[in-house]
Amino acid sequence: MGARTSWSDERLDDLKGSVDDGFGEVKGSIVRLDDRVNRLQHAMVIAVVAICTMMFAGFGALITLFATHF
Repeated sequence: MGARTSWSDERLDDLKGSVDDGFGEVKGSIVRLDDRVNRLQHAMVIAVVAICTMMFAGFGALITLFATHF
């Protein structure tokens, strides 16, 4: 069978529907990806705050240790 030389309106409507469905899937994937990136950013902020808190507490403990021994 060769290439189609003409398209009926019904065939064009079918093609439009399948293209719209494909774009709908892509839009859904983008929304899910945005949600995952937002959750990752939230987790990273929490991790940075936790690391800074641990460093602050550690330096405080070292300063206290040095102050009491010298």
